[in-house]
Amino acid sequence: MGVSWTEEQKKVIALRNRNILVSAAAGSGKTAVLVERIITRITDRTNPVDIDHLLIVTFTNAAAGEMKERIRQAIEKKLGEEPGNIHLQRQLTLVHHAQITTIHSFCQHVIRNYFHTIDLDPNFRIGDEGEMKLLKNDVAEELLEDFYSEFYREEEGVQEPCRERKFVECYAPGKNDAGLMDLILSLYDFSMSYPWPVKWLRACGRAYEIENEQELSAAAWMKPLLANVQFLLEECLANVRMALEICRQKDGPYMYEKAFLDDLILLEELSECRDYLEYAKAFQKVGSYTRLSTKKDAMVSEKKKEQVKGIREQVKKHLKSIREQYFYQTPERMAADLRESREQMTVLLDLVCAFHERFAEKKREKNLLDFNDLEHMALNILVKEKDGCAVPTDAARQFADVFEEIMIDEYQDSNLVQESILTSVSGKNQGAHNLFMVGDVKQSIYRFRLARPELFMEKYASYTVEDSGNQKVELHKNFRSRSQVLESVNGIFRHIMTERLGGIRYDEAAALYPGALFPETEEGNTDTEVLLLDLESEAEIVDESGETAVELEARMIGKRIREMVGKAQVTDQATGKGRPVQYRDIVILLRTVSGWADAVASVLGNMGIPAYTGSQSGYFSAPEIQTVLALLKVIDNPEQEIPLAAVLRSPIVGMDDAQLAEIRCICPEKSYPEACRCYRREGENKVLVEKLEKFYEMLEDFRSRAPYTAIHELLWYVLEKTGYGDYAAAMPGGEQRKANLDMLAEKAMAFESTSYRGLFNFIRYIGQLQKYDVDYGEANILGEEEDTVRIMSIHKSKGLEFPIVFVAGMNKTFNQQDSRSRLALHPDYGVGCDYIDPALRVKAPTLLKKMIQRQLAYENLGEELRVLYVALTRAKEKLILTGAVKLESRMKRWRQTLDTSGETLSFGALSSAGSYLDWVMPALLAQPEEETEYQMHICGIGDLVVEEAVQQLEGRLTKETLLSWDAEKVYSESMREHLKKAFDAKYRWDDSRDIYGKLTVSELKSMKQTQDTEETYAVYPEAEIVPKVPRFLQEDQEPVGAAKGTIYHRFLEKLDYSQPETAACVQEQIEKLCREGKFTGTEAAVLETSKIVHFLRSDLGQRMKRAAGAGRLFREQPFVLGVPAHEVRETWKGDDLVLVQGIIDAYFYEEDEIVLVDYKTDYVPNGKGRVLAEKYGIQLRYYAGALERLTGKKVKEKYIYSFWMQKAIRV
Repeated sequence: MGVSWTEEQKKVIALRNRNILVSAAAGSGKTAVLVERIITRITDRTNPVDIDHLLIVTFTNAAAGEMKERIRQAIEKKLGEEPGNIHLQRQLTLVHHAQITTIHSFCQHVIRNYFHTIDLDPNFRIGDEGEMKLLKNDVAEELLEDFYSEFYREEEGVQEPCRERKFVECYAPGKNDAGLMDLILSLYDFSMSYPWPVKWLRACGRAYEIENEQELSAAAWMKPLLANVQFLLEECLANVRMALEICRQKDGPYMYEKAFLDDLILLEELSECRDYLEYAKAFQKVGSYTRLSTKKDAMVSEKKKEQVKGIREQVKKHLKSIREQYFYQTPERMAADLRESREQMTVLLDLVCAFHERFAEKKREKNLLDFNDLEHMALNILVKEKDGCAVPTDAARQFADVFEEIMIDEYQDSNLVQESILTSVSGKNQGAHNLFMVGDVKQSIYRFRLARPELFMEKYASYTVEDSGNQKVELHKNFRSRSQVLESVNGIFRHIMTERLGGIRYDEAAALYPGALFPETEEGNTDTEVLLLDLESEAEIVDESGETAVELEARMIGKRIREMVGKAQVTDQATGKGRPVQYRDIVILLRTVSGWADAVASVLGNMGIPAYTGSQSGYFSAPEIQTVLALLKVIDNPEQEIPLAAVLRSPIVGMDDAQLAEIRCICPEKSYPEACRCYRREGENKVLVEKLEKFYEMLEDFRSRAPYTAIHELLWYVLEKTGYGDYAAAMPGGEQRKANLDMLAEKAMAFESTSYRGLFNFIRYIGQLQKYDVDYGEANILGEEEDTVRIMSIHKSKGLEFPIVFVAGMNKTFNQQDSRSRLALHPDYGVGCDYIDPALRVKAPTLLKKMIQRQLAYENLGEELRVLYVALTRAKEKLILTGAVKLESRMKRWRQTLDTSGETLSFGALSSAGSYLDWVMPALLAQPEEETEYQMHICGIGDLVVEEAVQQLEGRLTKETLLSWDAEKVYSESMREHLKKAFDAKYRWDDSRDIYGKLTVSELKSMKQTQDTEETYAVYPEAEIVPKVPRFLQEDQEPVGAAKGTIYHRFLEKLDYSQPETAACVQEQIEKLCREGKFTGTEAAVLETSKIVHFLRSDLGQRMKRAAGAGRLFREQPFVLGVPAHEVRETWKGDDLVLVQGIIDAYFYEEDEIVLVDYKTDYVPNGKGRVLAEKYGIQLRYYAGALERLTGKKVKEKYIYSFWMQKAIRV
């Protein structure tokens, strides 16, 4: 049976030759409609389109993969109907290479194809988050050190401090400059959401070019300030007029009318102001109000008296807020503050621009890109600025010629850079209309990632519903949820979502309408519930229990879950019929998982309810990770006291507190590591001495392996040797702990692919990740079919749906941190700072900062509204809202909010909300009783105490039953057989468990060396030491070890063999490569010209020169080789293949055979040349094998050329 599309969906599928904006409500089937539109385009009888001529951009890789799979299945289905259709067969082939992708993947595609237009090395890689954080930190530190050294030199012999010193005194007055570095990094990150970030930064500085109050009043950013003042005044006027109407009613407080008339006159005078200076003058009068009459009259309604009093208090509160926010000092002083802040802002913006330049240069040196680079480099390829306008390049026009249509999913989450990229490859510049955008501004919740929902709203306001070149279509029907859920959502958001706060007015056009069919249930079972835990009624019990409000709310949620599971009904997705609720049907959504998820999961677990958080934090704080990291620190440096004590106290060594103290007492004046070594020699407790002996033997083994062993190899070896891996797996929650340790090994492998090397740098890398809160989250061990309650953030739930949804923590206070930070950053209004006088130690916000802070506060609240909308629309069958609150006082406030609001809550009420309950409760209370689609339950703490007592009693009975269990008796023969079969099962491929899937040649060499006990001579890579002295006071340090080898390899890859073998020619080549940015001056100094000349003049160098002249010399050849596992390690059995990958330094042809060359810069003692051949022999054997398979030619000779020995060694 075919799909039944609504009229709006049909329109979305069928419309052509126009720009289309689809406003798709939650659960409206937008993905299905998008896929159907694609299928109809590629199967059109008259004008079919190839799938690879469509650009389809989605928000995540998972969404792109899912869409590609849906399209492939739809094509296969069509092919089943028309098996001979060649066009469809072609689409089935093309779909795998079609541009169904994320914006970053498309940008990467652009860069890979047009890298030459921006002078980019195509062999770039994308740095991981941790590596980029480290690199940013390193660059910022270097920048600040150079900055300090520069202004200290400038100040020598000068009496007056320079502006740079004043800036530092203003923004880094404490013991360190960490705050200043954070300002630079946050401004950098913020600016990267703009197409031309440096241009935006320069524009921010111009906001401070104000000389007097007239220029202040005429500033561009003054417009939103005055608009906000006028809007609030209009609301105050409306409230005063409403109060006057109440006063004039039959039982109204007529004696208050005079005071409100005076208020009306004051507000009308304020509303007539036209510019900032007029407002400033008028607001000087605000503050003295006519007193309300004290006359008493029994005929006057007390309720109405309280109502108008509440209205007046609200009006006075708003006027006071406006004055404190915008008119707290004279316009002259306001202008002076901005003028005097100009120097500091100029210095800060210069620093950020310099950081842009240095960070880009550092990434170019390392051939690294981050996700911001992907967008900006793609933009530079596709667009050029000309006379202040963005003009598409030839590359953009070529893409525009290919793509018949650009389809953008989740358009509400686009930013300005992405908008510019996608517009440039559309048909806009050729006069064509081929943009198809789908999204829902009510679900735009990625403002913290600098998404711009305004882009969606601008088009929503300008596009027409009638046929036109720019047309919008709205999808209202929801095919996800029951009508009871939708009516509750509509009832709430009709009162709280406005165009002013939320981006869109929640009217009939924005509301959700049911489109899905569900089986009937008992009346009231699917009604939305509001569960409120009253923290006031039995406060003494809260104090006695010692539980937090979060834990008590979790207990209330657990009580409701136990009432539903196995008893209430939900619809089975497979059969469409009702079935009992299971734990997997339930999700608990939280605004933030930090501080909440673990507490909720712990309480539910204690109640016997399985719960999984899947949190994105807690990885580095897991005990098994902390223990292993402590051991790695001790392996790197055994003199670290705290890590050493942690390892000794851990199960790895197994000491207790008394034993640690006994060691300390033997040498109280020495460091703890020295005390340990002393006790090892002189201690009297033999058990303790034996523990120390075993530990130090292990430690010496680990330290001897550390310099040449890959970090993940070392980690696996440590876990195996200490037995800690097995110990952690055997502990409670062992599966999670083992997964965490495996994840640490994976991160170690990822680290090895970065530009940092060695155990010391790995420890530093992990330390920096912890410092910058880059937490991986504990490893996920949960399968999709696990019967457990899921706990997740609202953001993570976007795009998902669940039968039963608890939206918890509704009383959590909103986070307004970014509006209270040292710098207020706004995409449209720039940077707001404080006026700071370092001499007087005075700091006060500038008017620009105050304006931006207010705008940010409003926008944050708008984002919170949309986050709440996303949370409430995840529920399919039942929605439950929960919160812990001091009910009596809050209920009074919520009812006052209703008294001053109409059908929609007033802007004042909406903007003063501190939590979701401050919006939801007035909205629910405002609904007429006959239209109510929700049930409210007030839960006392005493109810939870009774529930806990019953649970403990049940637990005691269960324990008694288990203690009296007859282990010899067979209670169920079928279960006995099932358990026996499970425990006796053996893994079929047990011999292959330890075999690696892929190895590098270097790792292979290390593995062989691990088994080889012969003496070798190798220069171990030197750990990067963090200097105690600032870098600007040090002399440049020459690269050593592996870094030196890398520099030689890079030069030999670029070496021009056609030039004469003289020192002058080699030096000229080095200088040329420096000018091209291939080497820095420090790196070039490492290259010893005499050694390179000696190599070129050697017999091997001359043979390579002849081969280069004939075009038969090849350098830096990558390869992947399949090697039988038993050849890699004798203990590996079976027929498995291990992929070995590497890069061959150089090879050349002589006649029809190959000569293989590998360069080495290792230190080798005199007369020990064969050590190199023994050490690297296996590496060259694999290189030779790979070459022979690749070319089909024989490798006749293999050479290592040692630059230390200045000779070729035949292997």
